Amino acid sequence: MKKTIFEFNDYKNYLRERINDSPSKGRGAKLKMSEYLNCHTSFISQVLNGDPNFSFEQAVKLNTFFDHTKDEARYFILLLHSERAGTNELKSFLKEEMKEILDKRSDLKNRLDIKNSLKKVDQQVYYSSWHYTCIHMLIAIPDFQSPLAIAKHLNLNREKVMEVLNFLESTGLAKKIGARYEIGVTKIHLTKDSPQIQRHHVNWRMKAVNAIDENIPSNLHYSSIISMSAADVPHIKEVLIKSIEECRKIIRDSKEEQVQSICIDFFGV
Repeated sequence: MKKTIFEFNDYKNYLRERINDSPSKGRGAKLKMSEYLNCHTSFISQVLNGDPNFSFEQAVKLNTFFDHTKDEARYFILLLHSERAGTNELKSFLKEEMKEILDKRSDLKNRLDIKNSLKKVDQQVYYSSWHYTCIHMLIAIPDFQSPLAIAKHLNLNREKVMEVLNFLESTGLAKKIGARYEIGVTKIHLTKDSPQIQRHHVNWRMKAVNAIDENIPSNLHYSSIISMSAADVPHIKEVLIKSIEECRKIIRDSKEEQVQSICIDFFGV
C-alpha cells in the first residue's frame, strides 16, 4: 500500500517517493515535472537532493500536477513552509497546523464523510446492545427481512426482534413494506467523542470473544503485542485507517448476503 503525503514530515522525501512510484519513474517523471513548472530538470534534482527549495508558486502548481485533494494541498504547502521557515517559533506554529490536519484525518467520520442521522436520545437505544446494529444490517439481506427469519438466524425470541424492528422503523432506520422490513437510512457512524462509542466497542468485542470460542475456520482473529518506536505509531495508524477506507469501498458495492463484524484495535499498553 502506497504511503500518503500525511505520513511524511519532509516534502522532499514525499516528492522522491511520488517520483519513484510514478509510471515513468526517475528522469521521465522529473522531465514531466520540469515541463509543468517551466524549469530545468537539473533544478528539480537540486531541490530533491540539496539545499534549494521550491517556491510557494511552484508548490501550488505541484498540487495540481499531483492532483492533491484540498487537505493534501494544504499539508504539502505547510511541509514546504516548514522547510523554508527561518525561526523555531514559525516551525512550531506550522507543526501545530499540520497536527490539526492529521487529527482531523484520524477522526474516521471526517475521513469517511459520514453523516450522523440519529438523535442523541435514539443513539442511547441503538448502541445499548448488539441486537440493534446487527438486526439493522440483517434487514439489508432479502433472506432476513422477516421477524421470523431474523429470530431463527440469531437465536432470539420473536418479541425481542419485534422490539428492535419497531425501534428501527420509528427512527427511519428501517421501513416496513408489507410483512417485510428493509433498510431506511444506512449511513451511521459514532464520532470518537460520542458518549455511546465505548458501549458500541464493548458490544462487538464481546461478540468477537464469542466468535473466538466458536473457533469457526472462516473467521479471522489476530492479536499481537509488539514493541516499536514512537515515531512509527502514527504510520501504523495511518495504514490501518487506509485499510478501513479500502474495505468500505469494497463493501459499498458488495451484494448483501451475510452480516460480518470488523473490529480493529491498535493501542498503547
